[in-house]
Amino acid sequence: MSAQPTGFKSWLFTTDHKKIGIMYLVTSLVFFVVGLLLAIVMRTEQLDITKKVIIDADLYNTAFTIHGAAMVLFWMIPVLTGFFANYMIPLMIGAHDVAFPRLNALSYWLYVGAGLIAVMALILPGRLDTGWTGYPPYSLVGPSNTAFYVFAVHLLGASSIASAVNFITTIITLRAPGMTWGRLNLTVWGLFGGFIIQLVGVPVLAAAVTLLLFDKYLGTSFYNAFKGGSPVLYEHLFWFYAHPAVYVVALPVFGIVSDIISTFARKRIYGYTSMAIAIMIITVVGFETWVHHLYVAGTLNWTRVVFMWGTIAIGVPTGIKTFNWLATLHKGSIELSTPMLYALGFISLFTIGGATGIANGLLGLDIQFHDTQWVVAHFHYVLAISMSMLCMGGIYYWFPKFTGKMFNDRLAKIAFWITLVGAMIAFLPQHQLGIDGIPRRYWKLPVKYASEMRIAVIFSYITIVGFLMTLYNFVHSAIKGEKAPANPWNSKSLEWQIPSPPPFYNFEKIPTITEGPYEYGKPADGTVKTH
Repeated sequence: MSAQPTGFKSWLFTTDHKKIGIMYLVTSLVFFVVGLLLAIVMRTEQLDITKKVIIDADLYNTAFTIHGAAMVLFWMIPVLTGFFANYMIPLMIGAHDVAFPRLNALSYWLYVGAGLIAVMALILPGRLDTGWTGYPPYSLVGPSNTAFYVFAVHLLGASSIASAVNFITTIITLRAPGMTWGRLNLTVWGLFGGFIIQLVGVPVLAAAVTLLLFDKYLGTSFYNAFKGGSPVLYEHLFWFYAHPAVYVVALPVFGIVSDIISTFARKRIYGYTSMAIAIMIITVVGFETWVHHLYVAGTLNWTRVVFMWGTIAIGVPTGIKTFNWLATLHKGSIELSTPMLYALGFISLFTIGGATGIANGLLGLDIQFHDTQWVVAHFHYVLAISMSMLCMGGIYYWFPKFTGKMFNDRLAKIAFWITLVGAMIAFLPQHQLGIDGIPRRYWKLPVKYASEMRIAVIFSYITIVGFLMTLYNFVHSAIKGEKAPANPWNSKSLEWQIPSPPPFYNFEKIPTITEGPYEYGKPADGTVKTH
């Protein structure tokens, strides 16, 4: 094997899955910071609900549009399907590289192009203020530059489809000898399910926004009600992908939690087969839940009932995973390392969000909660904060692997507790506001809710401080951290059986796998045998 190339060009023109993964990580973290800064601006504006503090109502609309897009489309999905998938899947399945290295590089640069368009939308005429959903009729008749929104979605969609084709092929065809489906890391299972959702759902989203572009600039009438179109059609097409997109984030996160808990409980993951089956059930049933976003959009009653039960049913495989994590912890030799703390914190936040999600799925309650502050609280508990925290935990877990350095553990734990305390309370008051029927996305709220919003703002600040401390720890430790051993966690998983960081070719020889990644408590006779 040739030596790993170095220098700036080796990054700019690389097709090495590890370098592409790191570039995804750095880029997505930049957008994460953008999202956090916009969150600070919006929360500061809510400190005083009687007058303007920083930005006016129009700029507030732009802020929550870019905040939502940055956090969902440019941070959470890319860090999981970009960084974790690129860096970990070939190492976990025993492959030298991905199936289509050039397509892999193209997917990253398409993602960068979409990000540049999003940035242009902030500085060029025609402010983008439609929200990340881009709903008509406002996106058709309002001043917003809908073209920027559509082109960014197209590029992100092309990037997602390229990644999905690449990694589904990689997982199916490039597994090492002995790496059966029953020996895959649950992280790989989760990413596999997420990529199936991307492959099926993204083309529908692309069609939806293309028709939006035609209506806005070419005078067609797919969504224009004044010309016989239906805005609700856009909602159906959008949410057919956008709700399963939640599982594009959640499924890989479920796998990462499983890997972390098994490693630091020193136990085989409880119910491995049921966990893998649950992931695939969610992959399928996730496409049967989108109508719960349209309960108040003139949907037929029998359709609402059917999709209510689909929404509730998807909680069953999710509950299976939570039960299995707790069963894995039971009588385990638990080490409260930094990654383990993040995994446990995720379970706590996700359980709160999941419980409110079941309520959200019930027809009678959702009609009351629809488009209120309750939805904001639920979404941040179940997805935005909990899964962003777990992404940080996953980065900490594999930090020695991709940097060859150890992070500052004391700072990491301080940042964790600050983030968790803030996250537990930051959106709690908004559940009550939603019950009272207070709408989401409002620049200012009624004066009687000033106290609740101040509590939410203060603890949001605390959460953001914790996240920024974590990001500082990543950067500082990557530069000045102590050299890491090859396997600091004594993990049984395949990626930890090679040097850290891995060599250019990953494995000198493709290994023959004789055990799965969770076989703790057995003699260390080698989970990997090479020819």
